[in-house]
Amino acid sequence: IPLENNPHPLCTFMNDSAEYWVDGSGSLLHMKFPARLDLNGQYSRIGPYFNMPSTGVPQFELRPLHKSNPLSSHYPQEALDCSARALDTLVALTNEVEDARN
Repeated sequence: IPLENNPHPLCTFMNDSAEYWVDGSGSLLHMKFPARLDLNGQYSRIGPYFNMPSTGVPQFELRPLHKSNPLSSHYPQEALDCSARALDTLVALTNEVEDARN
């Protein structure tokens, strides 16, 4: 994930003013990882939440899979590890950008 020119608006593609991460070729970055959807999240400004494009109202927040989850016995350890690492990566990227901007 290139730090140069990331994140930035994709107004012509997304038709909004949000900032998006792109890959090395400039295409919208896609990450696939296991996570839980929290429909009653806190929706902090830098939290992993997702809006409806038309309203901007938060719809759900991502939570990592965790051993404390009652359903965790249904997930292989690799899925639990991947979930934690993916969300840690998103937090680290956000912190790097915030630090650079301040």
